Amino acid sequence: MEPAREDHRVRVGRERRTRMRAHLLQSILTVCAGRKLTGPTVIEDVVRHAKVSRGTFYRHFDTLDEAVTQLAFELAEQMTFDIFNVYDILDDPVMRTATGFQTFLARAWIDPDWGGFITHLGLMDGEHGLISSKVKGDIRKGVTSGDYTVVSVDLAADLLMGAKHEAIRRIISGGRDPAYIRGVTAMVLGSFGVSPEKAKQVAAQAFQRLVTEAPGRVSWWRPIE
Repeated sequence: MEPAREDHRVRVGRERRTRMRAHLLQSILTVCAGRKLTGPTVIEDVVRHAKVSRGTFYRHFDTLDEAVTQLAFELAEQMTFDIFNVYDILDDPVMRTATGFQTFLARAWIDPDWGGFITHLGLMDGEHGLISSKVKGDIRKGVTSGDYTVVSVDLAADLLMGAKHEAIRRIISGGRDPAYIRGVTAMVLGSFGVSPEKAKQVAAQAFQRLVTEAPGRVSWWRPIE
């Protein structure tokens, strides 16, 4: 017995709801980047940007907090997937650190709204998140290989995450210079005990690799130089 075919109207309706939901989340990302994410004014700004009614918004989300939480989850999930597309095939801990770090900065350069949203909500600060776990794993591997000299893996990870946060803030405020991405990466590597010459070299190599590999592996990538 053949399975029942889905009614065309049901499928079209579901696809329309999916598109509208994505449209609303994109408007939230644009409107809410870097500002307080509560209150009726924000809802009004979101529906105005999306060119929909408040009723349309509330057909998809019960509250703004629910929508923001869902957007944050989807952004974190997508970024984790995208980073691993260009990062997890690497073995060298120094190159892994540089590549993961630069992927965040490159995305903020390409999409300042994304950068403003994740820094405002602290989406990079998860102590037990997968990315945090990978960062610490790479530092441990670097210590074992002799590439890194740090007094504490946790302190080194905190330094990297803090540098990432501040670098993204700088980039979205107008410092959109690829040389800055390479430079701050080299400084982070240097703080882990990598020599200045090697830190600069690896930062440049990681950036070039990202520019070469990301276009075919990362959905949000745009030309960066």
